[in-house]
Amino acid sequence: MTWSSSFPKILRDHAICCAVICVMSALILLTGYYATRASHSSCGEKEKAIALMKMAEEMMNKAKELYLTDGNIPEFNDDKYIPEASESIEEFLDTTSDLESTDTSYRPRDCSEIYKSGRQRSGVYTIWPRNETEKFKPLKVYCDMDIDGGWTLIQRRGNFPKQQDFNLDWKSYKEGFGDIRRDFWLGNDNIYILSNQGPCEIRFDLEDSKGNRRFAIYKNFRIDDVKSDYTLHIRNYSGNAGDGMKYHDGQKFAAKILKGAWWVYRWAYCHLNGRYLPGSDDPESIHWYEWLLNEGLAATEIKIRLK
Repeated sequence: MTWSSSFPKILRDHAICCAVICVMSALILLTGYYATRASHSSCGEKEKAIALMKMAEEMMNKAKELYLTDGNIPEFNDDKYIPEASESIEEFLDTTSDLESTDTSYRPRDCSEIYKSGRQRSGVYTIWPRNETEKFKPLKVYCDMDIDGGWTLIQRRGNFPKQQDFNLDWKSYKEGFGDIRRDFWLGNDNIYILSNQGPCEIRFDLEDSKGNRRFAIYKNFRIDDVKSDYTLHIRNYSGNAGDGMKYHDGQKFAAKILKGAWWVYRWAYCHLNGRYLPGSDDPESIHWYEWLLNEGLAATEIKIRLK
């Protein structure tokens, strides 16, 4: 008789979870140690930190599988152990992005330049966007390196434990708000600089309440500065979500409208900063009219890239 057949499944899975948590905790401590040394030490230390971070991420995924699928282990269903460990690892993995480059003269303008340099793991990076008026301004952003590669996220919505309020004022949208690893708005001032560094494209990734996904890409995108109320310029659509943003081309940005903010005058064909109401038929919801009319979407990502 083997251990696996004689040991009750609930206790076996419990033991596995405990083992994963213990190993993961050790990795977090080691990662923190090497991450601290890496910022002041050799390439070898940096490589150790990066390897440990990636190992910790793998352990995190394994722990999540047990945590999410086993409903018989109450200790692991109280939203305590895994989320806290996950957040710690995410913070260390964000540090990886800055450790992987030791060339202080290298100042990528956006995620596409980071991707082209060979750093192709999605996560948080530092970029230095610049145009005629703004130069070498460091900015933390989330880079999507998986879809085509090199997209800089400017917005994300989704089913997060604590929903970020998007019904905020002009100043909040000007400066940005939220957590770039979760739901956020990068800020109109930042989007202005990013979209005026050179020819720029934008991508909208959408998901409905049933898990169906669509996307829209516009090959020409930029916004004006604050003096022009961040007027939107968006053209040359492709994708399968429908050309919803054509109705917003040339519109000024407005806050505190339809329980959110968008490039809209009176009515919004697209409104991705609205209320989080997945599956609801509501014009104030996060919606893309050309796809699902006013039905609230469950997740969105807006990302831009230099061409």
